[in-house]
Amino acid sequence: MMRTIKPQSSQFIVPRWVKWTSLTLAVLVTIFLIFFAWMYFEINQDRTAGQEEATKIALEETKLSEVDQVTVYRGKQTVHIVEGKSTQGEHGLVYIDLKEKKVLEQLFKENVMSKEVLKQKWSQSCTGCDFKYIQYAFEENQPVYEMSYIDEKNRYVLDYFKLSGENFDQRFAFRQN
Repeated sequence: MMRTIKPQSSQFIVPRWVKWTSLTLAVLVTIFLIFFAWMYFEINQDRTAGQEEATKIALEETKLSEVDQVTVYRGKQTVHIVEGKSTQGEHGLVYIDLKEKKVLEQLFKENVMSKEVLKQKWSQSCTGCDFKYIQYAFEENQPVYEMSYIDEKNRYVLDYFKLSGENFDQRFAFRQN
């Protein structure tokens, strides 16, 4: 009687190139994940820098008692725009220059045309335009709205309006290629 020897095999034996390729790929994916997480946190930190300090200044130096939102406008100077409410429930806007740590302007929304009303007024005068956004801004030492849209000539337009809704003497139109 003859005995045959069974070849021994293991399900864990893999060619060397598969091991090295898998290891290299895992290391690269880990490096990329760490890099993208670092980038996200650095960019987010830059985007939100100064918001806490602007909130503190607005609460201490103005009539606001509650802060709803803080946005940043980057024009000739960086201005933090704090939206909130006073103790009487009035909605207010405070424009703050953090470099000089001073309040540039304080307004209450009774004197300000709402974004929705301005958008409706604009849409009646600019038919065929594609609205993008509207935000608070600070140009030539006064608070304004910055409206962005694509006009009839397919140009990307930044148009500025006073907070009362009047036209402001500043408009930029960029051709799109």
